[in-house]
Amino acid sequence: MARRPTPALVAVFLLVLALLAIDAAQGQPPPLTNRSDAAALHAVFQQWRLEDDAATEDPCAKGVWSGAFPVNASVGCDCSRGPECRITHLNVTGNWNITEFPPALFNLTELISLDLSNNKLSGSVPPEVGNLSKLETWHFNNNNLSGSFPLESSLLRNLKSLWMFDNYIEGPIPEFIQNFTNLTDLRLYGMKLQGPIPQNFSKLINLEKLMLGDLEGNSSSIDFIENWANLSTLSLRKCGLTGQFLNPPRNLPKLKYLITSSSLIFGFLTLLMNFYSFRYVGNNSFSERLPPEIVQQSVPLDVSNNPSVNGSITSIPAGQKWPINYIGTSVDASGTMNSESTVLNCLHKKECNLNNVTNADRATSFAINCGGKQIYSDPNPIPTLFSEDSTDLGGAGFHVNTTSHWVVSYVGSDPSNKSSGIVYTNNTLETGMQELYRTARTSTGSLSYYVVGLANGEYTVQLFFAEIVIVDGPGRRVFDIDIQDQNIRKDFDIAKEAGGFRKPTNITQVVTVNKSILVIHLYWSGRGTCCIPYEGAYGPLVSGIKVTRYQKPDISPPQAPHSSSSRQDEKRKGIIAGIAALGIAAAVISSSVVYLWWKWVSLVKRSMA
Repeated sequence: MARRPTPALVAVFLLVLALLAIDAAQGQPPPLTNRSDAAALHAVFQQWRLEDDAATEDPCAKGVWSGAFPVNASVGCDCSRGPECRITHLNVTGNWNITEFPPALFNLTELISLDLSNNKLSGSVPPEVGNLSKLETWHFNNNNLSGSFPLESSLLRNLKSLWMFDNYIEGPIPEFIQNFTNLTDLRLYGMKLQGPIPQNFSKLINLEKLMLGDLEGNSSSIDFIENWANLSTLSLRKCGLTGQFLNPPRNLPKLKYLITSSSLIFGFLTLLMNFYSFRYVGNNSFSERLPPEIVQQSVPLDVSNNPSVNGSITSIPAGQKWPINYIGTSVDASGTMNSESTVLNCLHKKECNLNNVTNADRATSFAINCGGKQIYSDPNPIPTLFSEDSTDLGGAGFHVNTTSHWVVSYVGSDPSNKSSGIVYTNNTLETGMQELYRTARTSTGSLSYYVVGLANGEYTVQLFFAEIVIVDGPGRRVFDIDIQDQNIRKDFDIAKEAGGFRKPTNITQVVTVNKSILVIHLYWSGRGTCCIPYEGAYGPLVSGIKVTRYQKPDISPPQAPHSSSSRQDEKRKGIIAGIAALGIAAAVISSSVVYLWWKWVSLVKRSMA
């Protein structure tokens, strides 16, 4: 009778089998990329100069070509569906030599995620993009794309995240986006798109983040906002919105961040109690009393430039700064310091006694070290005293300089960035860089400086800049500048203007003050990168401001040019005048000689007599 194997023998046998299996697995090559996918990717990367023409590496085996943020080139693959791997993720960002879509790109039909942000892609989005019908993530923000959105994009109904901001794409907002009902993150701003916002956007019930902005053309009704139970971020900046928010907004139970600036929205400010993180409704048409309960120490609130918003601020303890901006409203500022109240009343054009804010020492000039302490700078021809501007304004707020009678108004608008808006650098800057440029005030939304009590007349405004935040890589800061409600710079890029990072550049503009108030407004219009070197690194940045009374240059009128013939005439006249002078001189001399000879002869005759 055969003996049964012992448990120890069975264990040894199983261990041997396992080791053989492991050895066999180690001896096998890794799964190969689908031949069609590999050929397409090599063609794309060769056209983008990310690899040479002889490259034969298996894409899924290599995975990463460049993995250092923010310049990236990598692929992800799915090897679970058979002996071959399919390319499902392609991430190529921050490469400024990438300017076009290679045709082979649209042969990667298994792509789920495609990120081509922060490159230099130009021209129109090719209609072949409709081949990528499995896409769930499509980011092509921060490029130079133009033209209209291709109709073939309507085939991308699996999209969950669509970022297409900071391009030059134009035309109406594509209505077919309303069919992308899986969308959770939609960002369309900083382009040339036209309103209105399609009413059927209400179908996008899975949205968690909606950021629309900078729309041209027709106004949009706010009624497209429906029962978005998962929405946490709603940014509708410069959308030409009209209408009234529901009160309370029960259809937005998870909303934490709201911005609806530069529209015509009205309604009850008490609805803002439902948004616990950020509340930005500046530049609208709200017209009620400011509810005291919505003014909270830890929640930024912007109701600025709603002229009919009234009431008073009573809940802020003396000496404290809470994150609220009510510049440009009818809110009573008497609860602030008397000196601040005087300046604010003048700024709001009520109960203003200019005699209280104008004096001979500063009625014609002032200077600010934006984001920094008081310093002497700008030594030519004499040093200038730049006032301190280092107050932490939180997510929204303003500060009144009661000595020089200027106000800085700050509105941040990015939920990922809770910065005070003050930045500085400890690095040794370029040779000749003054201390003035080492600090700056910045904002992800709007930054304004008001000066009250200037004598009417013409002034020279100097703005000082140096890019000290985005100091390398493909990041790009772009913003607009208005002075006295007139745009003086559109899409201003500090580094481009200065010829590099950490280099100073200035703007000089002559303006007219006719109501004793000067307004300098720097603001973001959806352009530039958003997240390099960190989230929220965008929007206006300014290092200093200097304003002096304009002096017209004393320029003497130029002499009329002389022709060659006139020069010859003048030469002849000079010669004739010279000859005449010599003749007269000779006659005088001759007459003198004759006269002296005659006198001598007369004397001789008298003596002989």
